[in-house]
Amino acid sequence: MGLFDEVNKAVVNQQQVNNYTALLQKAGVTVQNLKVANANGQLTVSGTVPDMQTAEKAIATLKTQPGITSVKNLLEMEDLTAKNIKMKVATAESNLNVRSGPGTEYEIVGKAAHNSTVQLIKRMYNDWYYIKTDTGIEGFCSKNYLKDL
Repeated sequence: MGLFDEVNKAVVNQQQVNNYTALLQKAGVTVQNLKVANANGQLTVSGTVPDMQTAEKAIATLKTQPGITSVKNLLEMEDLTAKNIKMKVATAESNLNVRSGPGTEYEIVGKAAHNSTVQLIKRMYNDWYYIKTDTGIEGFCSKNYLKDL
């Protein structure tokens, strides 16, 4: 791919972002740092939203667009690092897999010990959390294996 192709691709991607931003704003939804990629009708969307209701409304709005067959949702909630929210690993008895992305298809980057404490960094829309273990490993895990302290 030549330089002109790279520039053209960036312009097309920015136009898509502008189009989806305008569509979401018309629906009363704001997504900070919106990024979109459309691959044969599968729209992947990322950015930051203030709450779950906003994320749900954004996804519902995007699903109504012509040519969109599915939406892969990588929206994040606000950064919670400063709130220092601690959670307990609540696996049956094994260690918790910490992954490189919000889903089981992503690589395991580490483990959090059964019954250990982790810090919640971000909530993801799709029931995954970005966490930091007591040993310093950062990554994603399903919220189903964490409990409030």
